[in-house]
Amino acid sequence: LTRTKNRRAFDEYLARLWNQATEDSRAIAIVLIDVDHFKAYNGRHGHQAGDQALRRVAETVQAFVRRPLDVMERSGDAALVALLYDIDRGQAMNIANRICRAVEESAIEQRGSKASNKVTISVGVAVIEPTIERSPRGALQLADQALYEAKAKGRNRVECMDNSEYGMLVTGMFSKRSSRR
Repeated sequence: LTRTKNRRAFDEYLARLWNQATEDSRAIAIVLIDVDHFKAYNGRHGHQAGDQALRRVAETVQAFVRRPLDVMERSGDAALVALLYDIDRGQAMNIANRICRAVEESAIEQRGSKASNKVTISVGVAVIEPTIERSPRGALQLADQALYEAKAKGRNRVECMDNSEYGMLVTGMFSKRSSRR
């Protein structure tokens, strides 16, 4: 539907890139993107229109995920995830904010929505310096927490978390040791 990689391919790529970033001492960013109020969009406009809107959102995001080691995939009904290699927090936030604006500016109509008359997205970004003691699953959890914050703060926005905030993870999945329990 969105002409992107599937979740399994993404998970395999994340594991490989995590190892490479660890060896190269490079940071990666995980960018989780969720179409705001997509279930209501499907209900109001129909599933075919929803599929078309999701394709347009994916095309918009893909335009920003184009460096050789960057990758994007569809991770859920109305969710996309991008992995950006060798990037700092400022660069990742710049890209994420540009994606958020570009989706809104694509002017995909959303009649009857209380939030906006256009399709918008919420974005959670985690910028991580991988180490052998940390896990990719924990980095995904950190990005998920950032996405939750973006939604809680009103949607159509970007929130970011990085190494300094990994201690907030309640489940402890960021550490390989604690994920074995």
